[in-house]
Amino acid sequence: MPGKDFLALMLTAGFHRASLKSYTGFKSSPYTEGAMFYGEKPVDPRLRPDLETQAEPLAEPTQVEAAPGGS
Repeated sequence: MPGKDFLALMLTAGFHRASLKSYTGFKSSPYTEGAMFYGEKPVDPRLRPDLETQAEPLAEPTQVEAAPGGS
């Protein structure tokens, strides 16, 4: 199935959860058929300012103070 070849290309390009959702039924020639694919590509929110407000803040390291009189 040619759709599987396209899925392999999507995975090679870094997409995750890539899948062939459905065929559209549109045929641009006797040898091709339209299809809808889905894929997610992870994005570092520090590279996209518009995503910074949606990202969880990085956890700050906490300081543990020693109890007085301890050894």
